[in-house]
Amino acid sequence: MNGQSRTLGENEGVSILYCHGWGSHFDPSKNKIRALSKMRPVDGITVDYTLHPHLVFERFAAQLKCHPEALVVGTSLGGFFAAWLGAEFDRPFIAINPSITPSTTLQAYVGRGVNHVGVPYELVEDCVMAYDALSFRLDGRGTIVLDMGDEILDAQATLDFIKGRLPIVAFEGGSHRFDHMAELIESRPDLFHTY
Repeated sequence: MNGQSRTLGENEGVSILYCHGWGSHFDPSKNKIRALSKMRPVDGITVDYTLHPHLVFERFAAQLKCHPEALVVGTSLGGFFAAWLGAEFDRPFIAINPSITPSTTLQAYVGRGVNHVGVPYELVEDCVMAYDALSFRLDGRGTIVLDMGDEILDAQATLDFIKGRLPIVAFEGGSHRFDHMAELIESRPDLFHTY
C-alpha cells in the first residue's frame, strides 16, 4: 500500500497533498481528486492505516516534504492527519468530515477484514489505542468542512467540538464520502489558495 500518483491541474503552482481516509487509497480518478485537480496539481500516497499513527504521519510528512508549499487536504481519518500535518509544518489545511476521535471510530474495524477497495487488512487494538494519546490538532491554519448528513461520523459532534476554534464550512445533507466538493470549490475558492 505504498503507491503514489500525481494528478496535474490547470494551475501548476502550489500543489495539494491529499490524505485519503481509512480503508481507501489515493486514486486520481476519484471525483474528489479530479475536482481538486482543477484548482491545483494534486499529489498523494496510499498509506497503511493498520500501522501505528506516528508511522502513518511520517509517511505523509515525507510526501509533504516533496511539496513544502502544498495545501493539505484530507477526508475522514485523512482529515485527522491533514490537521496534524498542517499544525506541525505550518501549512494550511482542509479537513473534510474529519475523524476527531480515531481511537473510538476505528474500534469498529479492529480485527481482520477487507477494506473499501478490496484489500485484506488486520487492525490490532494497540494501533487503535495509540490514537488515545493524540488529540485532534486545533492549533493549525485550517478549515473544517462537513457534510451534515455524514452517516459514519457524527457531524454535529464535530461541529460542537470545533466551533469557535477553527473556521467551519458545513453543507446540509451529503454523506461521509463528501458530496459537495464542486460546491465547496465554487463557493470558497479562497480555501485553495495558500496563505
